[in-house]
Amino acid sequence: MTATDTASHKVSNWNRQTYQRLKLALSLGLRRQLFVAVCDDLSLRNRLAGKLHAEMGATSAKELLNAQNHPKLVSLNLSLSAPNPLGQMAQWLAKNRPSRSPAPMPGFQILGIERLTRQSPTVQRLFLRRLQTIEHNLSRLESTLLIWLPRPWFHTIQQSVPEFWQLHTAIFEFEGEPTPLPPVGASKPEASKPSPPSEEATGSFKEDLRTLLTQDLVKLADIGQEKQHDGDFKYPQSGSEVAFNALGGGFPPVTNYPTFPYSTPSSPLSVPKEPTENRVAPLQPDLRLGDSVQNEPTQSDEQANDDQYQIPDIKLGESAAPSQPNVQQPSANPTALQADSYLQLGNYYRQVIEQGDASEENLAIAIQAYEQALQYLGEDSPHLSDILNDVGNLYWILSRSPSSVDHSLSYLEQAIQSYQLALTRLVAEEVPQTYAMIQNNLGAAYGDLARHQDSAENLEQSIRAYEEALRYRRAESEPLKYASTQNNLGTAYWNLAQHQSPVANLRAAIASYAEALSYYNTKTEPLSWAMIQNNLGTAYWNLAQYEKPEHWLELATSAYQDALMYRKPDVTPAACAATQNNLGTAYWHLADRFQDEPDAQERYLKSCIATYESAIALVQQLSRNTPPIPINFDVLSTYNNLGLAYYQLATEAHFSLDKASKSVHLEAALHQHIQACTGVSPQSDSYQTTLSYIVKTIRAFYREGGIAGQNLALSKVPGQLLPEILPRL
Repeated sequence: MTATDTASHKVSNWNRQTYQRLKLALSLGLRRQLFVAVCDDLSLRNRLAGKLHAEMGATSAKELLNAQNHPKLVSLNLSLSAPNPLGQMAQWLAKNRPSRSPAPMPGFQILGIERLTRQSPTVQRLFLRRLQTIEHNLSRLESTLLIWLPRPWFHTIQQSVPEFWQLHTAIFEFEGEPTPLPPVGASKPEASKPSPPSEEATGSFKEDLRTLLTQDLVKLADIGQEKQHDGDFKYPQSGSEVAFNALGGGFPPVTNYPTFPYSTPSSPLSVPKEPTENRVAPLQPDLRLGDSVQNEPTQSDEQANDDQYQIPDIKLGESAAPSQPNVQQPSANPTALQADSYLQLGNYYRQVIEQGDASEENLAIAIQAYEQALQYLGEDSPHLSDILNDVGNLYWILSRSPSSVDHSLSYLEQAIQSYQLALTRLVAEEVPQTYAMIQNNLGAAYGDLARHQDSAENLEQSIRAYEEALRYRRAESEPLKYASTQNNLGTAYWNLAQHQSPVANLRAAIASYAEALSYYNTKTEPLSWAMIQNNLGTAYWNLAQYEKPEHWLELATSAYQDALMYRKPDVTPAACAATQNNLGTAYWHLADRFQDEPDAQERYLKSCIATYESAIALVQQLSRNTPPIPINFDVLSTYNNLGLAYYQLATEAHFSLDKASKSVHLEAALHQHIQACTGVSPQSDSYQTTLSYIVKTIRAFYREGGIAGQNLALSKVPGQLLPEILPRL
């Protein structure tokens, strides 16, 4: 790294830390605070102010729709004809009185002070005099004020207006190269790509976010002169849906396995009971549920990670091919023009998101644009439900952003609120397809919320929403969408079974999966058909833990085998490995049910071993890819499971193996446990569990071959493990 790169990195870190401190100070909502932000790089200043506005200025869809509250932060551009920040704040408040009072006072950020440099001395002195009066007026406004200054004006105010300076609460200084002001009359620079709402590099914010977003809309239209929309902007027709399978990814793997010795990587690993010397306790599978059904799959399983519970039906409204928004000509109705402008901007960023660029910045801008549009649309607008559905979708995607983990609960609640508001403005019988779509989306959001709080209650809400969607999503007219919702309903029931009434809920899950399966053709939808077979197998396996184990386990193995007919290693290796892992575990449990029939037990154990080894071989192959293809099951648990299967095959007396065969199986068992042990943290519970398996296997070596057998086993153990193993022998 060069010295320049190092300096740039330090500056970037400094700016990020300063921004977070500034955002925190504003978010406290204290009254009559005066903050000063110093930044010479006007392009950076605009990005930071835009980010503040997007993150601090948003209110919920319900609040915006009902015009109950001010935004939390208002951006004002300093008027050059009358440079009076407090006067502009008062004017804004007078024009934007909330319909209900009392409403919390917003904070204000003032931009554009650098433009005073090109004004007459009279205008500059007028601005400084206005600052002198701030002490008396700020107390009456009850607001927080943030003023953005370049360093020359920062020093001027500090020296010339001590009355103002003594009042400031805090200073936030950002690093960056000074931006020279353009010559008077210079043309605006062309932008090379869509940017967050801001003006040209040396410009400043308009009066508020409405004009700010419209300015960005104009800029985008200028960029795309050769690729404008054909005709005027039209919002999607009711019921139109466009899949966005690449956007949010899938739900995280199911982690609610309270009886499993091995949990998923994202949940705490539990310690199983020590198996007896001559018989290994049956393991539970590391199974995944809830593959989503894609109407037109555009990704391979390993790309979509389709063994996870996805939301196939959260749709963003249908739109034209991605191109720059078109600016309409002024109409006789300025309110309609404002609404259309925001819809165009939201539509543009929605298309960018649909193409895979679901950055927080793009999501925030799209949400702001749509929520601002809601303020201009009347209660009788036919587009309200469509916009609210889109807002809900965008909040849901935002909840999935890795950098939004701390706020995901809030975003999910916003999504649910938007879906519910959309539903209140629909008559199901008049627009059944749209109504079913939004109910499906609501069910999916409740399912995600169940991972954060009130699991059983939210899963019940999810089930009710899916069932309501199925009342209007007819199989004869929308067979694939109907099947998709049935699949989601099955997974919701499966999740609920982990909390209450397991037998009843698992039977309901099986019924939903079976219903979904009947609408997929293996010739046209082989991967979707295989996905639901995998889900069905998991539900069968789970039900076998409560009743008729042989019956349900046989059905589970059949379902997994059917899934593997289309989940081929050369087509969908990650999904294939996951199903093989599940099948291996089902074989394990069947072997445990046939202890009185040695031939059947041995057959199932050997099938278990072969299937686990195939899964591990695929995982190793995927890890060598560039970039590595992720898997969604705990392969370290699979190593341990395989080791225990080898151990049982070697130590069960009724198998009557010769000494050489037993030694081969014990060596294989030891090898698998060592693979598992070297892949986990020494501080984890699973590390200690795996060490106990290694010790147990070494003891079996001793029983079969005496001290020579034990020494053979110890020679295969990595040296760093010996200090922990030897005292246990």
